[in-house]
Amino acid sequence: MGELLDRGFQRQLLSELQDLYPQSADVNRSWGQQHDNRLLVNLEYLREHGLVEFTWTRFLSGDIHMHTAKITAAGMDFIAADGGLGAILGVVTVKLHDDTIRQLLISKIEKSDGDQSVKDQMIAKVKALPSDALGSVAMAGLGAALDQTPHLFTLLRTVIGV
Repeated sequence: MGELLDRGFQRQLLSELQDLYPQSADVNRSWGQQHDNRLLVNLEYLREHGLVEFTWTRFLSGDIHMHTAKITAAGMDFIAADGGLGAILGVVTVKLHDDTIRQLLISKIEKSDGDQSVKDQMIAKVKALPSDALGSVAMAGLGAALDQTPHLFTLLRTVIGV
């Protein structure tokens, strides 16, 4: 079954369905009678990933009749060069509350080596910092951490998939 999955064919299917959007394609009329399961397997795979809506029926005889296929908004965004509206609407905002940043800093200070009286003074200062100052400390800490990552470029390539 895995050998029937074909990325090029999937892209072709999505492209043809994109041309029909917002209408559905009559699968048999659009792609004709199939002698293997390639069309069924790839359309069902795309359906399972939410890129197309696809209907088919399995008869008691075991025969399968494919009905319609339609590209979804997620499918349109998937094949769009810029990621479509999904890329715009899918922006994630990460918020760290000042209490969370404060607790992270205090925890690191407590676990660090050093004179306890100096650590106590630092903890008192962190507890007294206003929210905007905590934000600046967090950004500086993130920058410093990234500067200390020896293989940041490689790590980013792996995580981002470039």
